[in-house]
Order: sequence, then C-alpha cells, then structure tokens
Amino acid sequence: MSATACFAAPALADETQPAPDYKARVLGRDEEAMLTGLRGKVVLLNTWATWCVPCRVELPDFEAFYQRYRDRGLEVVGVNVDEGEVDEKVQQFVESTGVSFAIWRDPRNRFAKLFRVLGVPATLLVDRAGMIIRRWSGAIDPGAPGNLETIELALGPGAKIPAAPASDSKTTLQRGRRLAEQLGCLTCHTTDGSKGVGPTWKGLLGAEVTLNDGRRFARDRAYLRRAILDPDAEIEAGYEKGVMSGATPGKKLTDSEVEALVLFLESL
Repeated sequence: MSATACFAAPALADETQPAPDYKARVLGRDEEAMLTGLRGKVVLLNTWATWCVPCRVELPDFEAFYQRYRDRGLEVVGVNVDEGEVDEKVQQFVESTGVSFAIWRDPRNRFAKLFRVLGVPATLLVDRAGMIIRRWSGAIDPGAPGNLETIELALGPGAKIPAAPASDSKTTLQRGRRLAEQLGCLTCHTTDGSKGVGPTWKGLLGAEVTLNDGRRFARDRAYLRRAILDPDAEIEAGYEKGVMSGATPGKKLTDSEVEALVLFLESL
C-alpha cells in the first residue's frame, strides 16, 4: 500500500439537445420552479441526495463556483431526490454545507426519467437558449480546466472566467480535508501519527520512506501525487499490495482534486 489512496471523479460525456420541460418544488415552499424560467441564464443543473457521499463533496464546490460567477449569468440549481416528506432534513443538510444556490425537491425523481440519468450525482449544463450542451455522470469539479472552457463558451463573449485568486489556497486546503473525510481516505490513514490500515498521513512530506523493493527516499510532492493517483505503484514496506486499489472504484481523480489532497497532506 502506498502512503495515500482515495476515491476519484468520473469521466465526462457530451450531448446537445433541448432541455425537457421540467419543474420541481422549491425546498421549504409550496411553489414550483420551472427550468424554462431560467431561460437566458447558463444553468448548472445538478441532481443529488443527502445520503450520497460524492454529492457531499461537490456541493460546496458548486457553491464556490456560483458565488464567483453568478454575476456573469450563471445559475446553479441542485435538485434533491431524497424520498418522502423530508424537507426539514434536507434543509438542515443544505445549511450545514453553506449552500445558497437554488434547491429544488423531486422526491419521486422525475429528473432521472426526463433527463435520462442513472444515479446521483449527475450534472447538466444548459445554455441560455435552453439547450443541454454538456452532461457529467458522477461527481465533478466545475473549476477543472476542461469544464471551465465549456462554461466559458456557454457564457459567451466577454464572459471569460478569471483565474482563481491567491486566497483560494485556503479554500483548496479545506477542500482537500473535505475530500479526505468524505471519500473514505481517513478510514485507512490516520492524521495523528498512529498506525492504521495504511501509513499515517501525519508528517508525510519530507519524511523518508522505505519501499517493499528496498528503495529509500524522502517523500516529496511528486511522490504524494503518484501515491494518490496509483496506490499500488510504490508500496511502503510492511504493507500489502492491492488493498486500496481493491477498495476504490478505480476512477481517476481530477488534477484539482489531487492538488487539494496534496495541500492537505502538507498541512499535517
């Protein structure tokens, strides 16, 4: 086992078609909102549930994205599909994540049939004319380079998204901590120096490591990145190969997710 291992984000899929007529109840209210009512805006339409771990990871990312770019005509709508009359539970969850963008309730999950999606989370990008121009299945990083390019094109000329400010390093660190907690990394790796299923994360950067093949070197950022992306590439002495690769779905992390985790590791 390498020093780090985590779950990862999925691949993307492209499709362009008119968005169906969709409406859902606004969380905490009796009124319904309609997707057509957002015509003229660029909409990131995300379906999620409180019990979904990847959803917990990406909702704060959508919130940060929404706060930065809403003045440029970007709307984010989170469609919650928890079954039953659980508005209070959903509202408490939303408040705990600090989300301020629109939350719609669809307990019967009409969303899945209308938009032809399987499972949560799933996200669609709807342009100003009401056309679905991008689909993502699974958790996404809306700020990843390829995603940013697509959104910039949808926002149109003069709406190019600026580079993230330097102060975002704190946000990145917080995201790394959140990823580690919510994606199960800390189930195997401790942060206090004690031994777990995998090596502790405390004091990893700069510490010397001995691998099962006898090699010895100091862990640097490059090593941390390799260990996150491929847990079986360099196995630390005393640990078995294949433990983490068998426990994770095998989907590749985005560059920004890897950077967030590395920054978190550096802080320990």
